[in-house]
Amino acid sequence: MRILGISCFYHDSAAALIEDGRIVAAAQEERFSRRKHDAGFPSAAISYCLRENGLGITDLDEIVFYDKPLLKFDRLLETYLSYAPRGVSSFMTAMPIWLKEKLNLRSLLRSKFATLANCRKRELPPLRFTEHHQAHAASAFFPSPFQRAAVLAWTA
Repeated sequence: MRILGISCFYHDSAAALIEDGRIVAAAQEERFSRRKHDAGFPSAAISYCLRENGLGITDLDEIVFYDKPLLKFDRLLETYLSYAPRGVSSFMTAMPIWLKEKLNLRSLLRSKFATLANCRKRELPPLRFTEHHQAHAASAFFPSPFQRAAVLAWTA
């Protein structure tokens, strides 16, 4: 089972390739772009992970994004409401981006991957979304040497 995990469009975009439960490659986009905290689509990091293992995107079983956009949007709205009216300028800046791009993340990501792979969207592996805090917990547990462990991911 080959899974590519990615994070992007918020900060520190990166990619990691998991093969049969082992991390076989991982990289942050800023190492290639030389832009600190690069938030863009991690095309160079993805290419590196795949190239190092002799794979193409269509060789993957799944692609996983580290967050669920609707849950993040809900958290964002809750935060803005709890600080209203102080955060109105930030809210007015963030909402057009969310409504135009980030709520359509599945489509945007599939387009980016199809372009990177030079293939049609229907040829891509399934794209999955995980909960942000579960992604943190998984990144702590799965590379560890333990078969069982307790992992706590705190949300306020």
